[in-house]
Amino acid sequence: MSAHQGSSACRISVDPSTADVLRIEAKKVFMFNHEPFEDFIDYVPAKQLVLADIFRDATAVIDALGWDPDTVPQRESVEVALTPGHVQQLHRRRCDLLDTNLDLLDNIGADNDANAIVMSEIHANRHATEALNRVFDAYADTITA
Repeated sequence: MSAHQGSSACRISVDPSTADVLRIEAKKVFMFNHEPFEDFIDYVPAKQLVLADIFRDATAVIDALGWDPDTVPQRESVEVALTPGHVQQLHRRRCDLLDTNLDLLDNIGADNDANAIVMSEIHANRHATEALNRVFDAYADTITA
C-alpha cells in the first residue's frame, strides 16, 4: 500500500552501500512487475491502483536515493521512506536473489574461469541480500519503536 492511500511510510537511514543495492532492487521491482501492466486497462480501478502503488512506491524510493548513482553526492547516510507494500516487494527480491544463488551453484564445474564468473555473481547476490537484510532490520526497528 502506498503512502497516498493512508498507509504511513516508515523513514529509515541507509549507508551508501546499502543505498546502492536498494536503488538497484527498487528498479528491479519495475522489471519484475511489468507483466500485469500489459492488461492494465482491462482491470477494475481498484486493481489498477494496487498495481500503480507498486510502481509509485518504487519510484519514491529511487527518487530519494537518486536515479543515477554517479550523480548522487557522497553522504554518510541517506534517508528513505519505505511503505509496507514496497518492503513486501523487497522481500520477494531477496527470495529471488537467494534462489538465483542456489541455481548458480549448479553451474560450478571443472572450468576455473567459468567458476570465477559464477562465484562473482554469487558474491554480488550475497552482498545484495545482506544489504536488504539491513534495510529490513532498520525498517523493523523503526516500526516497532
